[in-house]
Amino acid sequence: MNLFRHLRIFILIFAHLYFIGCSQMHSVTIDPALPVSRSDIGQNKPVGFKIIDSRPNNLIAKWRGRFNFRSFQIVPDEDPADILHNKIEKGLQIIGFIPRRYSIQLTRALTVEILQLKSVYHEKGPRLGVRVDSVLRAQCDNNRKTYKMDYRERITRKSIAPTSFPNESLVNAAISGALKKMFADPRLLKCLTQL
Repeated sequence: MNLFRHLRIFILIFAHLYFIGCSQMHSVTIDPALPVSRSDIGQNKPVGFKIIDSRPNNLIAKWRGRFNFRSFQIVPDEDPADILHNKIEKGLQIIGFIPRRYSIQLTRALTVEILQLKSVYHEKGPRLGVRVDSVLRAQCDNNRKTYKMDYRERITRKSIAPTSFPNESLVNAAISGALKKMFADPRLLKCLTQL
């Protein structure tokens, strides 16, 4: 009888831990640093600006451990397109442009597309490895001239403690790295500043 009671308690505890550890939803706050230095390269020229999120869904990561015992999903707590719109608009202002709502009538326009914002986790014993990818595509249209470029940033960490996920800082660092490459691209800036 005592064995049966212990077995029942064990099964209840195991079931409780299994369902708690089975699937968890985590959210991250998207707030990348804006690595832009103040300049007057834009010379107070207006630029139409819009951002498009082309990702198939809002999921940043989905992971399932060995034997499907643990799993988690990571999503942003706000729409990344709204946050990046504000960041890029501020970046344009810092370098001397006057951002405007995108319009066909404007001769100078910048479209930024979020192509990828993804974390991939892999299990290494009791620890996890993570790879975070961020890809932004910028397209400048200026008086029938077009320039388009993809800006990628990948951050990889090996052997992190599982308690450190969802790795909000890595997600933001990857986005910040892609933004830095975009704002430092002389060909994009040349396209935006041409008459």
